Amino acid sequence: MNKERTILITALLSFAVCLSACGGAKKDPVVSETSSVITTVPETTQSSETEAETETETESAPEGNNQETSAGSTDNAGPTNAVSAEYNAEVGASYPMRFENNAVYCQDPSTGEKKTGYIRINGISYFFDPSAGGQLTDIDVNDFFSKSVFIGNSTSEGLTMYFNSKGKGFLGGPLVAAKVSYTFNSDKSKLDGYMLKYKNEQLQAKELVKKAGAKRALIMMGTNDLMGAEASAVAEKYNKYIEGIQQENPGVVIYIQSTTPRRGTKNSDSLSNDKINELNNLMMEYANSHNNVFYIDISTPLKDGEGNLSQSYCSDGYVHLNIQGYGVWVNRVVDYVRAVCLEQAVDDAKASTQAAGQ
Repeated sequence: MNKERTILITALLSFAVCLSACGGAKKDPVVSETSSVITTVPETTQSSETEAETETETESAPEGNNQETSAGSTDNAGPTNAVSAEYNAEVGASYPMRFENNAVYCQDPSTGEKKTGYIRINGISYFFDPSAGGQLTDIDVNDFFSKSVFIGNSTSEGLTMYFNSKGKGFLGGPLVAAKVSYTFNSDKSKLDGYMLKYKNEQLQAKELVKKAGAKRALIMMGTNDLMGAEASAVAEKYNKYIEGIQQENPGVVIYIQSTTPRRGTKNSDSLSNDKINELNNLMMEYANSHNNVFYIDISTPLKDGEGNLSQSYCSDGYVHLNIQGYGVWVNRVVDYVRAVCLEQAVDDAKASTQAAGQ
């Protein structure tokens, strides 16, 4: 993912998604893990949402979520590309997807009729209606996050509280693996009492991802690691940490969530927002130059006008978030996923149309 791609995603997160603005630089491997399945939609499914019957827990993965864990595996069976067609007995005939006048639609090959339908990309279903301009609207993101793990320190622990507050099955019940005072050093040295846990077993991050069968790891680290350390040194440890996870789990996709800002002046020299910003810039550059690694800016919407953690989102006057802050964080991540999948859907529709010579 290059700088232009980063700018595009930022724009998609800041404004309503406009299909005509979606262009492809580097494809998100998370999106392209699974081929597009284009199907017609019965009337009863056009506005429905799928809710996974799982709960979010801190130390145990949602049961039944991780269907396949091998490298290169796919979440959904389907044609190898958008041009291919297959029959799905549950929802009807599958048709190739087309793109015309900034609109996406299914086309019946025998009649040429434009059909209402949906596209599934990695478990996220996008409904589109040619009579409504072919605009894509996601109807389910649960499958995507049910196969994901959020990794981090005490700041990430609060995600469990937030997920539970949203009710059973929220986002498919993703696994949250977080620990107070957890650092890159404690993970590497397997420091007892300061490691991540999965089913009550202390594990290194790379081991946890493997045992949980996660397809995606959303990591937010750096706060503890920056205490008394330079951002460049922390970034180097961060890079090796990610590489260790990927080596142990070929095919897993890493999402670096930017290190969140701090509030107040306590130990400001030891942990300053300047150092946090520097680390985030270094990790964004790392993501831009490595496959299967992506950067999500969750920090910007949490900041006040001076670049500090906003009082509205802070629970302790320092670095930890309140329930409103976690809402901003999670919404930012979900918006990112939606944006890149929408982009992929449009690119697939354009490719399908071009291949059909239309």
